[in-house]
Amino acid sequence: MRILRPLLLSFFFCASATAHARDFFLTLGGGYSPQGNQASLEANVLFFQRLLSKSETSAAHKVYFADGFDGGHDLQVLQRRASKLAPATQALSDIFRLNSSEAIIYRNHQVPNISGGLRANDIREGLNAIGSQLSAGDRLFVYVTAHGGSAKGSNDSRNTSISCWGNKPLKMTEFSSWLDELPEDVTVVSVMAQCYCGGFANTVFEAGDADEGFAKNIRCGFFAQQHDLPAAGCRPDVENDEEYSSYFWGAFLGQSRTGKAVGNIDCNNDRRISLAEAHAYAVVASETIDIPLRTSDAILRRYSRIAGYEMPGGAPSRGDESEEDDFDLDARLAADAKLASLSGNIYDIAARGRPDQTRIIVGLSEKLGIPLSSDVAEVTKRYETQRTEFRNMRRSSWRRSRGSSSRRKIQETVIEKWPELEDPKQWKNSDLLQADKQDAFLAELEQLDGYADFLKGNDDRALAREAANEAELRQVKFRRLIQQLESVVLSQNLAAVADADIVSRYQAIVAAEEGFLTDE
Repeated sequence: MRILRPLLLSFFFCASATAHARDFFLTLGGGYSPQGNQASLEANVLFFQRLLSKSETSAAHKVYFADGFDGGHDLQVLQRRASKLAPATQALSDIFRLNSSEAIIYRNHQVPNISGGLRANDIREGLNAIGSQLSAGDRLFVYVTAHGGSAKGSNDSRNTSISCWGNKPLKMTEFSSWLDELPEDVTVVSVMAQCYCGGFANTVFEAGDADEGFAKNIRCGFFAQQHDLPAAGCRPDVENDEEYSSYFWGAFLGQSRTGKAVGNIDCNNDRRISLAEAHAYAVVASETIDIPLRTSDAILRRYSRIAGYEMPGGAPSRGDESEEDDFDLDARLAADAKLASLSGNIYDIAARGRPDQTRIIVGLSEKLGIPLSSDVAEVTKRYETQRTEFRNMRRSSWRRSRGSSSRRKIQETVIEKWPELEDPKQWKNSDLLQADKQDAFLAELEQLDGYADFLKGNDDRALAREAANEAELRQVKFRRLIQQLESVVLSQNLAAVADADIVSRYQAIVAAEEGFLTDE
């Protein structure tokens, strides 16, 4: 694979040269303020620029990042101490809850070749400039690695936003209306990793409004998270790259942002990596709280349905029936009798899916230790059990973090015995913490009444947090698996419950999602 990777990468970039003319790229990155502009966002943009640089021709790429060309310190970076603290000082830091091994610093971002800042006016001007160059058959890729906001105060729960510099929201509906101005025969492909980014799946509609019908041009997207959930990522350190887009783009480079090798990605063994296959890899491999989705998934949930099945957390899907008063239960039940149900074993449903869907179902089943011969009902049952387990663990972890009486007790004891240690800023002046007295002072600390309870409490809380995190990740994997099983059945039923133009647009969106990353 090390020998083939450069050849395959070159092939991926030019595989679809006959399918469209040129690709243009628009990257929106960074935070809404220095405090919300983490180094991981910068690293994501640099990683994407590195990916595009692997193509033989220069990609038309506009980048809008944080405060743009301003020279101020706009980026939050985690700086780790080069050396460890002395043992007694470290013990005191633990007692007083000081993160003594790390410090947050700020510097100017180092993203090269930017076109402006993460500001609505800058982005609009850039999109207009790109639009003036687009021709029939071209594609526009939109990559967002930023913060996002929920649709608070909106009648549309999917009208989420990108948090631009100055904490100004760029709402989905506004951004979608900008895309409406692009030529009709240009395809838009979005890859978004901000919180609540699933709301942007609605850009498939005119002005982001389903009541206005589909947009004139084909739009598809890959989203790290659902419209009503926060996403992973946005860290001041760059050592951890557990976020959706690192996996998605890493699928094409053969390694993640931090250099971790990727697994087998080619789902249909055609020696090419499609966008859909990169998404499948991210869904299976990522160890995050994200429940990624594609535009086609969102279309299915709006216009298709499953016989006798209620979507988790919501009302049953009713296809394209628009008026509650017109809903005929008898007609619905008769129609449902002709639809596929979410039943049978996992293998049978996986076999009906596309190769990338099959990869997700099989991969997540393996990670969860669920045999493919298991009935789907067993999956949903285990999911509910996992949800309950996670809720209980989270409550336990919260109680442990709140009930830190052992920490308060040892703090009070230390301050009572050594009043000069109450202010950590003065520790460097304390005779107790001089280098030649560290061991003796640590020995005194260890003999204090309550110190052993404090250490045990620390260990117990750490174990509880770890267990809760593991339970949450398992719950998320169940959600991902169930979502994909649903999508296979919803796809099978779509033609039976939706109009022909909806089915046609769905098929066109899937075809765009199964395209390749090119640069022609």
